[in-house]
Amino acid sequence: MKKLLLFFALIMGALALTNPSEADYREHVRQKEGLAGTVGMAMADLISGDEKGGIQRENFIIGSRFYLGGDGILPRENLASGIAGFFIDAK
Repeated sequence: MKKLLLFFALIMGALALTNPSEADYREHVRQKEGLAGTVGMAMADLISGDEKGGIQRENFIIGSRFYLGGDGILPRENLASGIAGFFIDAK
């Protein structure tokens, strides 16, 4: 039983350490979408008027959810989830 708990603790620790940040997601969009993605993120940052920017992150320790807007002009739109350094698009 102790080995099983140790195994799960190691897995949870590894997931927490590899949890992607907002900068990681922005880089993912730049690589995937190219110039259009970069311009889209810049426009979202300008339109949002928030100091945090247009794309924001909900941190769940072992994973994250990335969304656009939600505060102010832009309505909230879930973009992707991230876990273990990978991203799963919401669409």
